[in-house]
Amino acid sequence: MITIDLSGPFVTYSILAALGILGWVWGFRYIVSLGLLTTIAYVVSVQGGNFVVDLINRTYSNLPRLAAFLTGGSTADVAPLGPIIPENLEAPLLLRVLLFIALVAIGIGYSFPWEGKPLGGWGGKRPLRILGALTGLYTAVLLTSAVSIFWREFAPTVEVSPTVATALNSLPTWTGIIPSTITAFVITLLIVTVIRFNRVWAVDGGGGG
Repeated sequence: MITIDLSGPFVTYSILAALGILGWVWGFRYIVSLGLLTTIAYVVSVQGGNFVVDLINRTYSNLPRLAAFLTGGSTADVAPLGPIIPENLEAPLLLRVLLFIALVAIGIGYSFPWEGKPLGGWGGKRPLRILGALTGLYTAVLLTSAVSIFWREFAPTVEVSPTVATALNSLPTWTGIIPSTITAFVITLLIVTVIRFNRVWAVDGGGGG
């Protein structure tokens, strides 16, 4: 009988391998959308902490003052509204998780102009496949880091099965390398855009990547 130790790196390596292979099969042009939206989701929802929550609450609270300003009234005489998102542990964290999921879902489901079609198969267009595999690995690092960080914040308030808890606890946060990997990804995008500026919105013959 084969025993899988979920407390070790098995889950992490599986995610890295799966997205790395997916990037190779899809190609760079196709998977870069997922990498880009995952980056935005990570910066806004994970690294940004409660920035979005605070921004929404401040905007909502100041709506009466904004209305008074637009109608020529005195903003000093208008009391602000209470926060629309409760200032507790669960609500802001849940919003951040839902925002992260929504942005990643856009990266998966929305067809951006540069995508074309997945390359498919294993051979041909090696540069696009190598860049695709690296982008897949990069995306996997961000996803595992986000899940790990969110889980550590959620853990005190939720109950899951011991097996699931063990798997989630095994995921690394990667906090020491995330800033460098995001910077490297952004620089790569800039270089590719400059080199292939005339083809950014064009689809390579036979399918993009």
